[in-house]
Amino acid sequence: MKTTRILALMMWSIFIVVPGLHAACSTASTAGRFGFTTTGSIPAVGPVAATGIFTQDASGNITGTQTRSLNGSVADETFTGTATVNSDCTGTDTVQVFQDGSLVRTTTLHVVYDDNGREARAIFTSPVLPNGVSLPSIITIEARKLFSREAD
Repeated sequence: MKTTRILALMMWSIFIVVPGLHAACSTASTAGRFGFTTTGSIPAVGPVAATGIFTQDASGNITGTQTRSLNGSVADETFTGTATVNSDCTGTDTVQVFQDGSLVRTTTLHVVYDDNGREARAIFTSPVLPNGVSLPSIITIEARKLFSREAD
């Protein structure tokens, strides 16, 4: 009888504890190569769309390329930056974007990682031009790791 009670207590505690367990996010757990799509607008300028690829390493360094359309004007861009990832799977990225080797803007993004770090969603919080002018924006990003199932 005593053994049965102990086993019952252990089983009951597993049902309480297990749902609360989850892997915490980190720059290491979210590292990988992502494909992404950007959509939105810059008020008084026009619609924005982009698609590209970036790599985020275990230290939070970001490098990538994208083809971007701003109000119908298309350009190829490269970017570098840093990612900060919090244990609750939120984070902040700061990215410098270049066209033909010249800085065209620095953007800060608020990011949320899900699907065990295989997906990310972000919103631009402050695109800033090289002259310091901050642009209002309504721009979001959807990203997914490339070949993520091979790493599982």
